[in-house]
Amino acid sequence: MPGMPSIERHEFKVDGFEYVLVLREAGEITLALTGGHIPGRGHLFDLYREYDPFEKWEDYVPGIELFDDIDTGINAFRLMRAVRGRINDWINRARPSYFVISPNTTRKAAIYARVSALLARRIRGYHCQPIDRRFYFFRLATGVPQQANGTNNAREAADA
Repeated sequence: MPGMPSIERHEFKVDGFEYVLVLREAGEITLALTGGHIPGRGHLFDLYREYDPFEKWEDYVPGIELFDDIDTGINAFRLMRAVRGRINDWINRARPSYFVISPNTTRKAAIYARVSALLARRIRGYHCQPIDRRFYFFRLATGVPQQANGTNNAREAADA
């Protein structure tokens, strides 16, 4: 529908675990772990589903969405490679004016920093600005050159 923000939902598997990546035109990117089995512990649904004694059967929604940092033993770099490819495709299609990548735990911060640096090198027309532990990507105005180190210098562009 014209004028409405678009939402893309990608469901995929990495190392036997199921994930959902939600990409919103408003710049929000969400990654959730939705299923899988941890050897020796059991299925994620059984381990992390919160029991609500007052939940009615018509309100029951099967499945879980985990955003927390849990130790599942997966290859985080393989997961981030799959996510980075989907984000890159989305950027080329939707051309959002900005988007933000931010880890919700300190353990994820180093991986997110690496993914953001790789993404900043691959996409053209965006500038990555790290602030605290978040990585803000802003679409550049056409005609403003970007320096090799990824920073813009508007004064030099105006003098040229």
